[in-house]
Amino acid sequence: MSEKQIKYYRRFHGYDYSQGASLFITMSTEPRAAVFGRVVNAKVERSLLGEKVFESLEAIPEFNPGFKLFEHELMPDHLHCNLYLPPVTPGGAGVDPQLQRLGSAMRKFKTFTTTLARRQLGFERLWQQGYHDRICVSRRFIEAVSRYIRYNALKYELMYNQPEFMRIREPLDFARLDGEDFWKGMGNVSLLAEDNKLLSLRVSRKTRDHSRLVSRMEDAVRAGYTIMSGFISPGEIAVRDMLLANRNASFIHVLPSCMKNGHRPDSRYLKPLQEGRFLEIGEGNDESEFGRSACLALNDEIVKI
Repeated sequence: MSEKQIKYYRRFHGYDYSQGASLFITMSTEPRAAVFGRVVNAKVERSLLGEKVFESLEAIPEFNPGFKLFEHELMPDHLHCNLYLPPVTPGGAGVDPQLQRLGSAMRKFKTFTTTLARRQLGFERLWQQGYHDRICVSRRFIEAVSRYIRYNALKYELMYNQPEFMRIREPLDFARLDGEDFWKGMGNVSLLAEDNKLLSLRVSRKTRDHSRLVSRMEDAVRAGYTIMSGFISPGEIAVRDMLLANRNASFIHVLPSCMKNGHRPDSRYLKPLQEGRFLEIGEGNDESEFGRSACLALNDEIVKI
C-alpha cells in the first residue's frame, strides 16, 4: 500500500501490530472547543487545563511500559502525537493485543483529562468519541508526520490569525504568465513581477554532485535571483532545502497539477510563506496524473515563465 493510500485508512489492515508500530494519533475536543489555550506568534500559549492535559500526554509512556512518545503537540482544540508501540508476543486469536493496549492507554488518558476538565470547567465531555491513528510505514512517512506536528501551531496561526497568507489568489494576472492559461497562487505573488529576476531550475535525476549545484544557486540568491522549480528531482530537492534554510532566499514552487480550492502548502513552506519569500502556483482547474510526460511539461512551463 502506498503512502498516498494510507491516509484513507484508519488502520493498516493486515499488519501484525505485535511487531511494534509507530502511530500518528489525532484527538479532538467536543465540539472543537478551544479550551487548551491559544496560538500567539506561532506558539501555543496553554491554559491551566492545557498545561495539565499536556503533562498527561507526556506521561503516557510512564503509565504504559514500552510505549515511547516522540513528536507531539497540544493545540487549542486538538492534539497530535507520534506514539511508538513496542513489539510484544502475539496473543493468538481475537483482537490484536497491541491494539487492546493502545485502546486502553487512550481511554485512560481521555478519562483522566476529562475529569480534570470537569473539575475546572464543569465539562461533562471533553473529547470527541474515539481517535484517529495512522500507522507510519516508512522513515519518510515518520519524517512527514514529525514535520506536520512541529509546524502545526504555525499553520494554525496562518489559517486563523493571519488568513491573508493562506488565501488563494486567482487568476494570476502577470505578463510572465500566458494570458490564455489560468493560474492560481498562494504566497507572495509579487515574485512574478517583471522587475523581479527569475532563474528556472531543472536538474536531471542523473546529476550526482549536488554540492556544486547548491553552491551555484547560493550565488544566484546573493545576486538577487528568485529560484523557480517543481523541486522534484534529488538535485532540485537539495536546492530547495538550501532555500528553506536561507532567510534571504526567495523561491517559487510550481505544482505539477492544479491548485485545489482547499489547497494547503506542505508544512515546510509555511515559515517562508509567512516571511513573504515564497510563492506556490498551479495551472488550471483539472488534476493531471503525474509522470515523466507531466514532469517534462512542467519544466517547459517553468522555462516559459
